[in-house]
Amino acid sequence: MSNLYLIITVFIVYITIIVMYVKQAVPSNQILFGVTFPKQGLKDPRIKQLQTDYKKNYTVYAVITLITLAPFFVLDRYFSLSLIYLFVWIAAFLYTSKLPFNRIHHKAARMKRENAWFVGETRTIRIDAKITQLKKSRLVSPYWFIIPALLSITPIFISLSNHDILLRMSGVASLAMSVILYVIFAAFGHMKTKIYSENHDINAAINRAARRYWSILWPAMAVFESINALVAYLILSNGSTLTFTQWMIGIIMVSLIPLGSIFFVHNKVRELEEHLADTNGEAILTDDDGYWINGSTYYNPEDPSVMVPKRIGMGSTVNMAARGGKWLQYGSIALALLIILPLAAFAVQSDQTVPTITISDSGVVAIDYPLYDYSFNLSDVQSITLEKELPSGFRTNGTATAEYARGNFSLEKVGTTKLYVFKNKPPYIVIQLDGLAVIFNDKEAAKTEALFNELKGKLPQ
Repeated sequence: MSNLYLIITVFIVYITIIVMYVKQAVPSNQILFGVTFPKQGLKDPRIKQLQTDYKKNYTVYAVITLITLAPFFVLDRYFSLSLIYLFVWIAAFLYTSKLPFNRIHHKAARMKRENAWFVGETRTIRIDAKITQLKKSRLVSPYWFIIPALLSITPIFISLSNHDILLRMSGVASLAMSVILYVIFAAFGHMKTKIYSENHDINAAINRAARRYWSILWPAMAVFESINALVAYLILSNGSTLTFTQWMIGIIMVSLIPLGSIFFVHNKVRELEEHLADTNGEAILTDDDGYWINGSTYYNPEDPSVMVPKRIGMGSTVNMAARGGKWLQYGSIALALLIILPLAAFAVQSDQTVPTITISDSGVVAIDYPLYDYSFNLSDVQSITLEKELPSGFRTNGTATAEYARGNFSLEKVGTTKLYVFKNKPPYIVIQLDGLAVIFNDKEAAKTEALFNELKGKLPQ
């Protein structure tokens, strides 16, 4: 299987996260669901019922998530799509895995407040300042839609000069989607006010914050869709060899990001609703639990520490109230994106690009392939043979799937090797240079043999 390593990685992540959250149903140091309880509180029948409900809910979640691993087996032949799905799946899993826990955490925290099951020193938290801040929330400017509009209009203008119908259609489709998202943006800005509490300030704060969250989403999606249209055009205009199945899979995967974004904003609004409506705007009494948002995110402006022990799982987490903590948190996300996006782009390019070989009149053989171009002179060739099998070995700097191997490898009995081969598609042209071997083939055996004869015929006598 070409994506065996990806599947192993996914199962490791899956098992690790599932085990970590399942263990939250068992108290540890009087902490249950991210909430600290006194010993008598942990014996309460209502707490026992929460534990039972949590186990049931998380079992259902674990089964549903397991089903979402099926595409990895469907995408076995397409390494790049498997890799992209891996990144999307892990991001979605890390986010959604917290949701069953968060719901039970809020119930446990509410039960603790209602029964005054505080542990250690208590303090009063006033949320009127937060309500005042949220009431000032405003919609993002509609001028942000200028960005996707420019991304859409530019190819339309270019197409007028070069008469590229495909480019014009891509621009028009992108512009149409931006207009639709703008209409949705405007509609959400005037959505009906919801009633959550008898406290008018609470209602105003939640409604204004919700409108702002949604107003950020729609222009961001418009930019995303505009970029997608340009990428689709580049693939089509370059004579893509993608099959219908690959296109459908790609469309579904690209659609997951907008759907996931909508789901994210929806849950963010729901969390805000539950938090503010539950307190009804009044001051609340709490202990150290007040520093843990959803029982897992540490936020304590009075603590200078950047790292603190986790309440959920092993290791440490950052203090999001500390400047260093914010830099670590958001910096790690930015760094991950800087690594993931180019890696995904290179994987797609590798899947869709075939190495080409040219022989100049001067006897220079040039192999063209992204990041692994190589050239040599026929006069440096020590031997050239046509082999039916590839020696075993390992990759030192290259890319390898069940379908192909390209880049730098170290092979048994051959040593350092430049590989440009389709696996299980013999024969293979083996060119021995001084201290280096170059192995090349085509998908079609006849083309490989023709290239071998051409190379051999041009060797200096």
